[in-house]
Amino acid sequence: MWRLLLGGIKVIIAIAALTTAANWIALREKDRAPGPALASVIDPPTTGAIAPRRADKAPAVLDQRSLGRLMSEASGERRR
Repeated sequence: MWRLLLGGIKVIIAIAALTTAANWIALREKDRAPGPALASVIDPPTTGAIAPRRADKAPAVLDQRSLGRLMSEASGERRR
């Protein structure tokens, strides 16, 4: 019985050690500086740049009636 209990405790300690080591390695990988290829990519949230609108996509046009219907459907009210 003691052998089973001590074996279980050893397994739990080994799993905890492996999990801690894996988390430590993951944190070290996350803290590394990006390579030159990643650093040269423009990051819109950081630089404030706005992506240009694609020419093949036209903006959706909403008139007042469809906008009112959309808002009433979203709020749960129905017009009679």
